Amino acid sequence: MNKISNLTEDELTRVLTYAGFILVAYELVKSLIVNPIKFFYSNSTFGNGMPFTSYQHDVMTRHKNEFEACLLYLRDFMNAISAEDALAIQGLRKHRNDLAHDFVNRLHDIKIEDYVPLLEKVDKALFNLSKYRTYMDIGYDPEFQNKGIDWDTIKGHEYLIFEEIVSKVKILIKPE
Repeated sequence: MNKISNLTEDELTRVLTYAGFILVAYELVKSLIVNPIKFFYSNSTFGNGMPFTSYQHDVMTRHKNEFEACLLYLRDFMNAISAEDALAIQGLRKHRNDLAHDFVNRLHDIKIEDYVPLLEKVDKALFNLSKYRTYMDIGYDPEFQNKGIDWDTIKGHEYLIFEEIVSKVKILIKPE
């Protein structure tokens, strides 16, 4: 008898919903990390003496995988995230990959509550990245300077979506 047939309809719904949340969360993380860097380099020309050269040189020389390269760029070159933040994001990526590539075999034994600490670490990392991105996007604009904006608590739209996903995942946890 296959192990999936031992799941109740509610259990199956919970685990499928959880997997969907993780896939969406990862795509949000990926877009928050890769897209702004690519956009910056695609719309900029750098002169002599600038700390930036090209996307290929500044980013892609860090790792052959674009996501990894962008993560290292944010950590090492831009100092936008800490090493701990990068590890948390890597943990989410690994969890997403494990789910995506072995989901059917793991469907019956995914314990959502085991991943809440990971999601909380990723939440912190994305909050830090979101603050950085929001400041970079609008913080330098004179219109937003001296407006009393608390740049330490500001949240970008991708982060707000991720925050909502984490709250929904916590709802999926079975009460003991």
